[in-house]
Amino acid sequence: MKIRGIFLEREKNTDRSLTIALPTPERVAVPLPVGCKAAVKAGQWVLRGNSICDGETPVYASVSGKVEEIRMIADPDGSYEAVVIKADENQKDAAVKLPRAEDRESFIAAVKASGSPAGNKLEKAKDADILIINGIESEQYLTAENRCMLDDGELITAGIALNEKLMGIEKAYIAVASDCKEALAAMEKVAVKAPNTTLVKLRGDHPGGSDLMLVNNVTGRDIKPAETAADKNVLILLPSEVAFIASYFETGMPFVERRVTVDGDLVKTPCIMKAPIGTPLSDLLAFADANTKPAEKLIIGGMMTGRSVTDTELPLGAEDSAVLIFMKPIDAGKGSLKVSNKATNCIKCGRCAQACPVKLMPMRIEKALKKRNKAALERLRPDLCIGCGSCTYVCPAKRELNEVMRQAAEVFGGKGGEQS
Repeated sequence: MKIRGIFLEREKNTDRSLTIALPTPERVAVPLPVGCKAAVKAGQWVLRGNSICDGETPVYASVSGKVEEIRMIADPDGSYEAVVIKADENQKDAAVKLPRAEDRESFIAAVKASGSPAGNKLEKAKDADILIINGIESEQYLTAENRCMLDDGELITAGIALNEKLMGIEKAYIAVASDCKEALAAMEKVAVKAPNTTLVKLRGDHPGGSDLMLVNNVTGRDIKPAETAADKNVLILLPSEVAFIASYFETGMPFVERRVTVDGDLVKTPCIMKAPIGTPLSDLLAFADANTKPAEKLIIGGMMTGRSVTDTELPLGAEDSAVLIFMKPIDAGKGSLKVSNKATNCIKCGRCAQACPVKLMPMRIEKALKKRNKAALERLRPDLCIGCGSCTYVCPAKRELNEVMRQAAEVFGGKGGEQS
């Protein structure tokens, strides 16, 4: 049986936009993973592609220039270190070596060494026999992966071949939303060229790109809400991750930039750009002619699953696919941007339960959370929430149910499944 989600208003202002290279920012603050220490010091000169971090997760300079400082950055999700680099005028690349891989282990090690988030996905799904390329961008405004499918077909084809050869993948599927006509046409050409690859046209409902819906709807393998795709021997990668892997094996340049969508009602020129990791959000917004003064909401990532921040000087992270900025919160039924003081009492309409792809009951979970009733939470299983935000989206009372679910999962014990 197919798992169904909810349909969001499309609002894809940049789905026909070309990718623009952001001019080199004056300085970047490249985030370091928790537990990793900077391998460079203030005053040191680095080239684009030089390693700047000691630890299990490699991090590289995204511009060439002088290291100004190692700074602690406060983010709503916690503090972390960042290497601040003042870019020079010449922008030179470091001498890099082409990665080599002959088997699964060496392939995973090579991709992890690139600094791409894909490395950890490969490691977790090392026993996978199926690859799903997740081209489902179900959230409003997000179009970076759609653009990748239009621009990087040859790299995606090569990336599929590498994964099949070295990861032991027996079958690859490219999942694309049925309303993305141009991406479907582009990926149909890839499916013809890539070995053992099938194009799958799916509904564009949300959260169509979650492990739960992709594994079930594409492979037919029975997956439980608390399980990940890797538990079912399925590897899920984004089109941009597959394309990057191919590019990395062709050029040796590690993961130092990403494609990002900048949009929102305060953005005069919504666009898709390639930007160095660590670029201040203010630079991205300025390039897109955004007016930040009257902003009431700034989101990194998607409206449904992204995180709200208040500091436009925060750096672009390795997994940040969008920057969205809005003046007016969106009304109930139009997304998760709501003013908390406008929330009203639950009217017991049941829409949140109907929208939940995991079939949870957010309204009952909220009641149990208020009473700190762990026995009730154990029955209601908030830890199975996949964080898609569908409950908040459909709530006519404007209640922040997604946040309620997160808090309830923490009280319960936080055993929820992962997202790709």
